[in-house]
Amino acid sequence: MLRRFAVENFRNFKNRTEVDFTAVHNYTFSSHCVKNGILNKAILLGKNGSGKTNLGLALFDIVMTLTDSTINLRQTDPGAYLNGDSTSKEAAFEYEFQQGEHILKYAYRKIDPRTIVYEELSVDGAMVYRREGDKSDYEGLARYGADRLRMNVSNGPLAILRYVYANTVQSNDSPISFIMDFVSHMLYFKTDMDGNTFIGYGKGESIFDYIVNNGLTDDFRRTLNDVAHIDSNLDVARLSDSVGIVVQKFKNKQIRFETIASSGTIAFALFYYWYKHMADVTFLYMDEFDAFYHYEMSERIVRLVSEMGGFQTVFTTHNISLLRNNLLRPDCCLVLDGGVVRSFSDSTDRELRQGHNLEKMYRNGEFDE
Repeated sequence: MLRRFAVENFRNFKNRTEVDFTAVHNYTFSSHCVKNGILNKAILLGKNGSGKTNLGLALFDIVMTLTDSTINLRQTDPGAYLNGDSTSKEAAFEYEFQQGEHILKYAYRKIDPRTIVYEELSVDGAMVYRREGDKSDYEGLARYGADRLRMNVSNGPLAILRYVYANTVQSNDSPISFIMDFVSHMLYFKTDMDGNTFIGYGKGESIFDYIVNNGLTDDFRRTLNDVAHIDSNLDVARLSDSVGIVVQKFKNKQIRFETIASSGTIAFALFYYWYKHMADVTFLYMDEFDAFYHYEMSERIVRLVSEMGGFQTVFTTHNISLLRNNLLRPDCCLVLDGGVVRSFSDSTDRELRQGHNLEKMYRNGEFDE
């Protein structure tokens, strides 16, 4: 799991911004939100322009750094990569992972989206390697079968971690294998009307082609009814032997479903597509997941995803009706403001209890800095 993440001098984050997933409090309710002492499900709130999407892009910079998985064009824009007010020429990223009883720290710095100028890996505080030009130290990599590799890697897009993983045989319990597997199964998607855009794990095929080609029309209809509470009468109309489309059946005709579905229904179809892939995900960032949803559907989706305990999830939203202790809990409600991420629990001296109305407290400024 991801314990901590920090970023500095990236997009609107001039100063160091840190998310601490270990900042867990001793609540006895909504225990599904925490796993092994780490936040497993969290909601991130913030005003427009506070950086919720940029935080997702920062978190998923590691996907671009270590894998060939799908990335977003906004990640590769060199003109917007570094903070515009900073005099620093490097963006810094730090990731701290929990692997069983071990703590793995992976950090790197870049001068643009593709050029790494510093990189380090440590396990339980002991350095495995440091890449820093003439000051580089790779001796610790001998423990992972990389002592015969030529490590004269210059500044550029190739990460040492990826280089070692690709050119050595790593055991399943190797920290190198753990990080590479975790990152290759991270998923970010944003709910908008621009289609199936995402970062990380997945193929990203057409949503309705996926439903038809995998025989999921009835399952989609049931999920649409159970979660979204939208009644539909769906079928597949064949345009040819190999091409089918999802249609809504009426008394006198069939109409292509996606042409008559509401914005909220199309957004739900996007969620459904990724919901069918979530069993293989390690870390999920659902950006503005409920931008087109009625508040009741937002709640049902949070409950549905929260019941899936195998991966960490961050939901970003403006919907404060989700701030309820029977849904999440105060230490899982995060606020991004002024480049600082803090939970409700760490934003007030008041002892928060299960009976507190978090939405009302948030409206009244209880958790303001």
